[in-house]
Amino acid sequence: MGKPKKPKSDTKSPAAKAQDDQVMGTNSSSIVSKRSVEKIYYAGEPPFFRYFVSKYQRRAPLINRGYWLRLRVIDVLVRDFLKRPLREGKKRKVVVNLGAGSDVLPWQCWSRYGGDCGGVKFVDVDFFELMERKKGVVMGEGALRGYLRGVRVPEGERVVVDGKEVLRKGPVVLDSEGYAMVGVDLRDLKRLEEAMGEVLGGGHWREECEFVFVAEVSITYMEREGADGVIEWAGRVGDAEFVLLEQILPDGTGHPFARTMLGHFDKLNTQLKSVEGYPTVGEQRKRFEERGWVEVKVWTLWEAWGDETFLSGEERVRLDEVEEFDEWEEFALFGSHYCVVRARTVGERGAKPVVHSGVEIPVGAVETQVDETTGTRGQRRFAAAMEVSQKGKQSEIVNVLGLGTRNRLQFCDVFTQGEASGLAFGEGGPSSRMCHSLVDIGDSVLLVGGRGSPSSPLKDCWLYEKKSNAWRRTYDLPVPLYRPAVVALGTSGMALLMNGRGKSSTSDGCLLYRHEKGWVECDARGDPFAARYGGVIGVKSSNAGASFSGIYAGGLVDALFTKEVMSWELDISDIRKPFITFTRLQPRTDSNPDASSWLVARFGATCVQHGSEFIILGGVARDHLLGHNDEIVTCSVTGTEYKITRRLTSNASPRALYTGHSAVVAADGRIVITGGGATCFSMGTFWNKGVYSLRLPGSGTTGALPHWTHDKTVDIIPGERSLPIRTKLQNGTSSIAIKTIERVQLKTADDFAKVVRAGRPVVLEGLDLGSCVASWNLKYLAEKVGSDRKVVIHEAATQVMDFNAKNFRYVTTGFGDLAQKIEQGGRLYLRALSQEKPTEKPSVLEEDFPTLGGDFMLPEQLALVRENLFSSVLRLSGPVNMWLHYDVMANVYCQIGGSKRLILFPPSDVEHLSFAPGASSSSIDVFSSLESPELAQTHPHEAVLGPGQVLFLPPLWLHTATPTSDKSIAVNVFFRDLDSNSYAAGKDVYGNRDLAAYEKGRQDTGRIANSFQKLPAEAREFYLLRLADELRRKARG
Repeated sequence: MGKPKKPKSDTKSPAAKAQDDQVMGTNSSSIVSKRSVEKIYYAGEPPFFRYFVSKYQRRAPLINRGYWLRLRVIDVLVRDFLKRPLREGKKRKVVVNLGAGSDVLPWQCWSRYGGDCGGVKFVDVDFFELMERKKGVVMGEGALRGYLRGVRVPEGERVVVDGKEVLRKGPVVLDSEGYAMVGVDLRDLKRLEEAMGEVLGGGHWREECEFVFVAEVSITYMEREGADGVIEWAGRVGDAEFVLLEQILPDGTGHPFARTMLGHFDKLNTQLKSVEGYPTVGEQRKRFEERGWVEVKVWTLWEAWGDETFLSGEERVRLDEVEEFDEWEEFALFGSHYCVVRARTVGERGAKPVVHSGVEIPVGAVETQVDETTGTRGQRRFAAAMEVSQKGKQSEIVNVLGLGTRNRLQFCDVFTQGEASGLAFGEGGPSSRMCHSLVDIGDSVLLVGGRGSPSSPLKDCWLYEKKSNAWRRTYDLPVPLYRPAVVALGTSGMALLMNGRGKSSTSDGCLLYRHEKGWVECDARGDPFAARYGGVIGVKSSNAGASFSGIYAGGLVDALFTKEVMSWELDISDIRKPFITFTRLQPRTDSNPDASSWLVARFGATCVQHGSEFIILGGVARDHLLGHNDEIVTCSVTGTEYKITRRLTSNASPRALYTGHSAVVAADGRIVITGGGATCFSMGTFWNKGVYSLRLPGSGTTGALPHWTHDKTVDIIPGERSLPIRTKLQNGTSSIAIKTIERVQLKTADDFAKVVRAGRPVVLEGLDLGSCVASWNLKYLAEKVGSDRKVVIHEAATQVMDFNAKNFRYVTTGFGDLAQKIEQGGRLYLRALSQEKPTEKPSVLEEDFPTLGGDFMLPEQLALVRENLFSSVLRLSGPVNMWLHYDVMANVYCQIGGSKRLILFPPSDVEHLSFAPGASSSSIDVFSSLESPELAQTHPHEAVLGPGQVLFLPPLWLHTATPTSDKSIAVNVFFRDLDSNSYAAGKDVYGNRDLAAYEKGRQDTGRIANSFQKLPAEAREFYLLRLADELRRKARG
């Protein structure tokens, strides 16, 4: 036995040892994330990572998608190396994983590409301690050890340490025919080379082998000189490839993602020591070329995502079937800050790729005012903002819903210019959501769609009514959508929607929204294009009349951002059949086509009109990171060409991240930006802290920009609620007594005045309503009105119409066609509107149907109705039920032809009939629920009307109706029975706008609820319930 040797001196300082330990600690976090990817994305493959992870943790979709891409690019480049034939004179291939940690690349290759791994040797290299732990796992798990043949575990050598003889193990931790573990510090290249010679069988290993060296986020933790030494050493080995994956700084250290990333690693004391020396793709390429590598190709991970080298279009799309995903802005930012290098010592030195940066486009300055907020105030992403004005006060910016620091928010941020805001919504409004749109259409702001999770798009749309400061639900989208491109069409009160993402596919529809009319599909013409979502849309502010035009660019198509830029022209000369024509635009001949396309065709950007140009702000782009000088550009369109005329840059501090932001164009032309930021992969979240006000060059305004402050938050109490649970009656049944409405005959006008004062419904018999009772039938009406007279009707799919669910559609048809279809049993319903101004004036029979006016009359007994007339409405129906609702105004329902059954409930029953806050309609199908527990606590009243009979309906009595004949003809006359000051000011076409006191009360309720916001949840609920009980007691005297 030989004499013990003295060990080589390789002692480290405590600080150096601590930092190495922290670098080794990054392996644990990385392997947990890779295990998450393995379980979700590779469910059909052997789960090799599971043996190195004690407890499975599912990572967020962004982290899963990012690690999947990291694993994929390494896998593809190693696969290509394995499948390439051995060069002449070479005996074997060697895959060396530098800083391998617990990575399972050898096992994945054996499992996926077993036929290409014959004679290949895999060598994992990392700190000795890590390799020892890995050896323990591999030797202890049959599923891993079973791949190894001829395993040898070196015993080490005897050395003297501090006068004592100890057994010291060498760098080779494990060796076998096709796999070895080497425990060595990569800074010790001499020791690494000795170990390579040992595991590769002698002194000719360089000449006999082809190598691929893999370094996945490993050598970047070394001092730059040491990392460069590894690259240079690997280049001298002989026939070799190098696959490097590590972080870069394409827009420098000032980019918010870069700051967050560097801060994260600094906090862990695992600084990225190569990133500032080689911050770009170009610098990484130069790094390898200067160290002897001949053929060098560099991609950012974001470029790799769209490169067929790494995955096909079908594979990209299929990933969404594995795990729902909508973190595209953050995925682009992540991918842009990582690069993958494939370098070869054998090959041809190719021409350097042209990097289009847009540098030839002039750069101008944009004046920016930053008003910072404290703490987490104003922190939300993927919200939408609007500008509102309180009476006598300056305008306010309200950032609505969106994603907060932990979850989706049910409240809004309110920013003011110093004055305290009095804004409060009260009950009723949209539920929490993100990726929705808000567009100002004049008197209202339209909220469109949005989503919960990516698989839960929403179709409900809402109007924020500026005068009442209240939310009101409007027409739903035909299908649920999020991230649609929506733009207001000037001052027309209309909005245009393009595409959008549904639950499992992208919508290819173009929809026009008309206030009080809802959505209508536009016929698409011109150049075809693929459906996308998240695109950029803008409208020219100079449009007027029956046509509008604008720009539509970018968006996501099959998991890639399209580079298409389109112009569009909308023709609404026939509002019932609008059509839109698309023209594909090309960059101006004096522009760089590549730079132009990715700077314009973005995802998640804001687009506004500025003079004759479009301003495009923020978002993310295909293959590129939008740098500081590229985030805001101006674009002009001439004919079939577009050109980027300027890039605008701001020196505001702190620098904003224009992703997930909300932007509003203020009245003076300023762009005001609130919210925004991004989750920076696994390294933390960056939030914009404050309000950014941008004054564009040539805006025409001067002087200091106003300052914004975060004034408060305001809750939106969702207006939708489920049916209340009812308790069965004691005898176990749910039968309720239905009271028959009293029938009376009036002799004088005073008799009717007494009926009105009593406030109870009655059926009035024996009244003279004119010749209509004898003469009106559908044929007569069509002849008198005119078969071609256009009317808007409800066309129902079932007998039970539901206003909230909108299970019917509005159709414009000829009166003759309506009459014919009702005769044939069609489920149609006409509630006549004003012929002159259907969205502004209530209907009056003698004005809207003058040829019928002389047939119908109000008798002298109903003089009170005639003197206080609000509207007189012609109603025709086939076999359809009118939904449960209430009218704010008193009315008399005059049955002219056919018969109808009506069920009424007193106003006190409203709490049992599932009316959402602020809504005047319920979805309960009363006629099928009369025997159910749902109505057990209600007090229904019933009347069946025949020709010539009249029902007096007091205000606020809830009612529904069903025909008892195959068709029904009626005239419904509304009249005011309260002082005029009791009614809400403003437009009320249907006579069912709630009383002014109620509208004000809902605002007050919202303010009260807001005042409890800072209390703990239990205390808040306790006191609000007590206040609700006080209101209930006052309501009941």
